[in-house]
Amino acid sequence: MKIRRGLSVVNFVLASYSDGAVSSPHCFMSEHDVLRFLADVTLFDGSVEPGQVHLAVGGFGVRGEEKQLPLDIYDKVALYLILAARFDVKISGVYFVKNVTRIFFDRGYAAWVFAAEWPFFSKMLRVGKALDISADHINKKLGKMKKYVEKLAEGIRIEHELREEEGKPKLVVRFKDGKSNELAHINVGWDGKSLRAVFGGARENAERLASILSALGAEVEARQYGNKRYVELTTNSIAAIRRPEWLEAVKAFVEALYKNGVIDGGKREYLLRELAAGPNVVEVAGVEMSVAAEKVDKSERLVIKYHPSSAEAFDAAVKALEEAEFVEGVHFTAKRPEKEEKGYIRLKVPAGLWKLEELRRQGVKWAVKAVSRLEEIAKARGFYDLLDEYLKPAREAETIDPRGMDAEDPKRGIKAEIRDVKVMWEEGRPRIEVEYEADGRTETFSFIWGVETGGKVSAKVRLNYEKAAVLAAVTGDESLKGRNGVVTLTAKDLFALAKIKGVGWELLRWYAEVMAERPKHGE
Repeated sequence: MKIRRGLSVVNFVLASYSDGAVSSPHCFMSEHDVLRFLADVTLFDGSVEPGQVHLAVGGFGVRGEEKQLPLDIYDKVALYLILAARFDVKISGVYFVKNVTRIFFDRGYAAWVFAAEWPFFSKMLRVGKALDISADHINKKLGKMKKYVEKLAEGIRIEHELREEEGKPKLVVRFKDGKSNELAHINVGWDGKSLRAVFGGARENAERLASILSALGAEVEARQYGNKRYVELTTNSIAAIRRPEWLEAVKAFVEALYKNGVIDGGKREYLLRELAAGPNVVEVAGVEMSVAAEKVDKSERLVIKYHPSSAEAFDAAVKALEEAEFVEGVHFTAKRPEKEEKGYIRLKVPAGLWKLEELRRQGVKWAVKAVSRLEEIAKARGFYDLLDEYLKPAREAETIDPRGMDAEDPKRGIKAEIRDVKVMWEEGRPRIEVEYEADGRTETFSFIWGVETGGKVSAKVRLNYEKAAVLAAVTGDESLKGRNGVVTLTAKDLFALAKIKGVGWELLRWYAEVMAERPKHGE
């Protein structure tokens, strides 16, 4: 009796996932319905961690003096066991602890569960961040689910086959698991104006394909047309999938279109460029920013910008950046939307890029992806040199250990060994101290960086021939050799010193802060 009551609960809950009427306990539910249902209940009643995914059933407590669980929990457990038996739900264990039952999913199966509902979950994550709905635990859980989906995508193999039908090329892309079993496929063609990938067929096949494409990065869902479910991708959504095997397959198709005279050279170049670049968007701390190189007079500037859809979205984006250690005014500028005026958040260049590179060097995963995506976009769009110029000081930061480095000036018979280079602070200004050994004696000299009236950074240092040779070795600037007297160092020398371990990041952070009030590099 209890099992039947559990089954009626299943039917009632899953009815909202089905397009058909309930006519029997089994006819109206598909495997995809069950996956979506489990994804939703896991979001609110489950735990998602790297090593485990489980549902928590219970929380009612015991009745009076009885030392047993109330029957209602057993009803719920029966519900999930029925699902497991009917739809091959992969449960790795069921554990009773006090007044809670935990049902653990197989981790590989959990990835498919989350992928089935990911088109909705990804929207929910964006909306949650935009509205700042004070449900951080939900957003964090969605973030963990995303990692499972990404892991699933990594394990999917992509194979393709080029065919010719009625004199026109056709591409069939197949998605397979690790055992070479086909999970789904989709056909890519040319509709006369753009690339179009289409699948039409049974609902479950279409929804499985939509889950796979969603896991791979496309925003797509299976839609009902007549008696079939269709999955469709256009050029932009095709380019949104960044897996090399997928892109190579589509590029081969474009080349076949050109070879067969279906498209001309101009269209071929355009499609290949779009495939190489993908969407012109990079995600920085969860904020999706557009990336472009804009020409101003005779120079180019890099613009990385976010246009919030509302004041709430603006506030949530600023909060996300600040939580990632970006400082407003130093690493980004922002204008809150008001009435008819649109708002924006713009990453400051180069300071914002330096912070991004610093986080990447620290191993922050989203920053690693963001820098990689920036490079991918820049290479495809033809402004990689510009990006590289901005990133260079941060990429080279703290890559040189000067201790033990030789400093020589053969012309003047000078030979020294650098013992240490360190940074100390005086009234908020960095003082660089250089220690070296020459002729059996240890010497030091130092200089303080500051900001001139015109806004340029500089440091004055009094040199003799020996110190000049040492500073030339530290900065890599051979022109310093032979200098005697007071020498003025500029930003070029500061960036050279930023390569020194234990010195670089502090110098770059200070430079970014003091330059924050000076719009520069397109800000």
